[in-house]
Amino acid sequence: MAVATTLERLRAHAHAIAVVYAVAMFASVMDTQIVNVALTSLSRDFHVTDSSVQWVVTAYMMSLAVCVPASGWLGDRIGTKRVFLVAVAVFTLASGLCAASVNLTELIVMRVLQGAGAGMMVPVGMAIVFRAFPQERRVQATRLITRVMVLAPATAPLIGGALVTWASWRWIFTINLPIGAAVIVGGLLVLAEHREPHGGSFDFIGAASGVLGLGLLLYAVGSGPTAGWASAGVLCTGLTGLTALALFVRVELGRPQPLLDLRLLANRLFRWCSVANMLGMWAFFGSLIFTAFYVQEARGFSAMASGLTTFPEAVAIGIMTGFVARLFPRVGPRRLILTGFISLAVANGLLATAGTTTSLWLVRGLCALLGFSVSFIILSSQTAAFAQISASSTGHASAIFNTFQRVSMSMGVAFLTAVLALGGGDVVHGRPPVTAFHWVYAANALVALMGAALSFRVPDLDAAPTMRNVRVPDGEGALQAEGMVS
Repeated sequence: MAVATTLERLRAHAHAIAVVYAVAMFASVMDTQIVNVALTSLSRDFHVTDSSVQWVVTAYMMSLAVCVPASGWLGDRIGTKRVFLVAVAVFTLASGLCAASVNLTELIVMRVLQGAGAGMMVPVGMAIVFRAFPQERRVQATRLITRVMVLAPATAPLIGGALVTWASWRWIFTINLPIGAAVIVGGLLVLAEHREPHGGSFDFIGAASGVLGLGLLLYAVGSGPTAGWASAGVLCTGLTGLTALALFVRVELGRPQPLLDLRLLANRLFRWCSVANMLGMWAFFGSLIFTAFYVQEARGFSAMASGLTTFPEAVAIGIMTGFVARLFPRVGPRRLILTGFISLAVANGLLATAGTTTSLWLVRGLCALLGFSVSFIILSSQTAAFAQISASSTGHASAIFNTFQRVSMSMGVAFLTAVLALGGGDVVHGRPPVTAFHWVYAANALVALMGAALSFRVPDLDAAPTMRNVRVPDGEGALQAEGMVS
């Protein structure tokens, strides 16, 4: 009786639910970056080329992005707790199989399975968390999620570098086993089941066109930097992918109960916050990855030195998210997102001046500025995005939001890789010159300026349910804020 009462109290505690999700998310996001420091070891152990081993990263990102869209429907129909725990189990099992792989082909297949688990557990987990927190307290949940989202990739090079240097590349996958086991146990104890009563039948045409479209497009984007953007294979897969995605959009908009409810993008707050988050993650991850690449390849430092150089981003994020969380209810999302993008553009502009003799402490300081910047963007856009989304639509909204986010990360890295090549660098066959990274940071600064311009489209008043000192006047349809200039 006492045990049952304790479990009920745990399930009612929103922060316990958020912690379970945060731990799962940490493992998923970290796996997008931790493998990067092990690519040289994988190439040597499996006796394959650098261009071939890149598919260990690309396969995971493709599988992850492709599986996200169906997560909302599956969670609503089968149950969010069940889908989340199965996804964590698949991710954990696949991590163990990755560690045990005996050749590159086997490792790539297991990475696809691992990405499928991660692609399901992140959006379903986010929907669980957002349903557990009332609107006015979601900034607290977003604060935790934001810290994890950007702390994981910032610490991944450090953790991966240590494991590869002092143990083996297999440990970068083995480390997920105790994490996954802890999440499963915590999920069984804390999470409550949730289903929507009218999930509709499974949309096979939408699922097929969505998987085909995203898969082929991400394949083309991932192959472009190595195979050549004008190659027949890249052009054919890219165009076919775009055609399939166009079919997916048409099918989903025409169904009363779609696999992914794209009609939610008609809500201007959700639409512009999703796009702002997408551009923020594009610029942040691009800066993170290519700063690590700059330190290792252009400057010749070790993977550990690279991880220590990018780590100040994580420190800045840990400090700033609490500050932004306190500002958000008083200021609203628009100004915070604008501040973040302007600061992000400045940081990238300064990084574009880094040379072969630039002090790594200056680079670390600019990495801290990147972390400072992204805290404003990610926390504000993610908190505000769901302000007008009903509980029944949260699963679909989370799937859309995460699809935008995950696809932008893949697209951003591919785009910046192409920019690096235009600047005279080659990420596959040679060591890029420092000047090539100037092009990358300049391009990232332009993306940040695009985000700054877009931030003016984010309506503060629409985010009123997540803010304090806000009232809805009787007889008026528009939300008004006391003491806040829109």
